[in-house]
Amino acid sequence: MEYFKTVVDSGSISEAARILHMSQPPLSMSMKKLEEELNVQLLVRGSRHVQLTEAGAVFYQRVVRILELTSSTAKEVTRKGQARTFFIGLTPSTIPVAGKALSDFSSKYSDVNFQIYDGSTFELMHLLDSDVIEAAFLRTPIATGEFTTIHIKKEPMVAAIPKKMAKSYPKIKNGKPVTLKDLSDFPLSLYRRYQGLISDAFTKKGLTPDFFSICDDTRTSLLWSDVGKAIAIFPYSLMPSSRNKDLFICPVDNSDLETSILFIYKNTLSSKIIEEFIPFIAEICND
Repeated sequence: MEYFKTVVDSGSISEAARILHMSQPPLSMSMKKLEEELNVQLLVRGSRHVQLTEAGAVFYQRVVRILELTSSTAKEVTRKGQARTFFIGLTPSTIPVAGKALSDFSSKYSDVNFQIYDGSTFELMHLLDSDVIEAAFLRTPIATGEFTTIHIKKEPMVAAIPKKMAKSYPKIKNGKPVTLKDLSDFPLSLYRRYQGLISDAFTKKGLTPDFFSICDDTRTSLLWSDVGKAIAIFPYSLMPSSRNKDLFICPVDNSDLETSILFIYKNTLSSKIIEEFIPFIAEICND
């Protein structure tokens, strides 16, 4: 096909042979074999120039496209072969914090592609143990064991309180801390991941919480707040960017309910990518 395109573009077999750095007879033979293979005449040979037959014109259009695709495919494969891949895990509750570090890192290291695994803390710990991923953003409580741990930030839990519920409790004000005693009088909705942590905090205060709904996603627990059925409790960084105006967002005044976002990786698997990524972790630690 490359020979055929060169013959057509140059207008003659002799000129094409010169361009291809070959003698004319082998090139003429190649064109003849091509026509025999397709069982159709592609070229009308003159004394000095060649012309395309109708079938040859159709074949030429296809050849141009095929050769362009071949070239672009080769370039793409080469580019992918030269790229590096960062295998990293994210839990839903760490995405708002991890996003900035990953974005800034990608801007500086454009040769890095990403394989991102979303899952629970326990699922990602298994992937780390199995060396499927190199690192992960996780949130406490968690046993880090043999992993290297970088503490990114600590943050409180917050309560999303429907205004109509707050009306019956005048001391609750938007943005003001609430105690577990305050919350014990209302139905609660929470992310299953923190059920044990929150239950223990209530027990230490001698209180019995009313768990209206236990969910597998913070967004689901907030659904009950949005419709005025329960108070959702969740980590501060998971607060929606577009907040429901009918909700009060109040920090929970209890140090036992503070959680930390961590970046962890295996001690024995400190790759070049991780070494390059750690400075971007330091930047969000200082935010």
